[in-house]
Amino acid sequence: MTPQEPYVVERCAEIERILKDAASWASNNDMLGANLAAYITVLIVGTIEDSIEHLVKQRVARVGDTEIENYIGEMLDDRFRNPDYSTISGLLGKFSKGYKQRFQERISYQGVEARALEGLLGYKNSLAHLGTCNLQMTLSDVDGYYHQIIPILEALEQILA
Repeated sequence: MTPQEPYVVERCAEIERILKDAASWASNNDMLGANLAAYITVLIVGTIEDSIEHLVKQRVARVGDTEIENYIGEMLDDRFRNPDYSTISGLLGKFSKGYKQRFQERISYQGVEARALEGLLGYKNSLAHLGTCNLQMTLSDVDGYYHQIIPILEALEQILA
């Protein structure tokens, strides 16, 4: 299964294109590949964060109350950063214990999806705070993590539908 919501599909397609292009550009240059992997890591984490915010805002919009929609949108924009498993689960729990439970049933805290997300978040934070002096991931690593994270977006689409 793949994401179905058009905005999420487009954001994911953008990452897929960038991963494919980067692999081609860096096929004979490991250092270029490592630098592109760092850049793409930041893009992926931003895409995941943005896609989750979009799905939540879409769900809130169905209520039909503009003031609540504006409040939730502003709250997400101000406070929803670095969406790790606990942050996502906690956000869902603030809306509904059922949402949180369904998420935890679909995506395990110790599962590959959560570990992949943690891996990319950790790498992004390492880059932000330590710089590029210790580039650790290859394009293949980042691509693998990215594809392991997609089920999180799929689960959220279904839960918030």
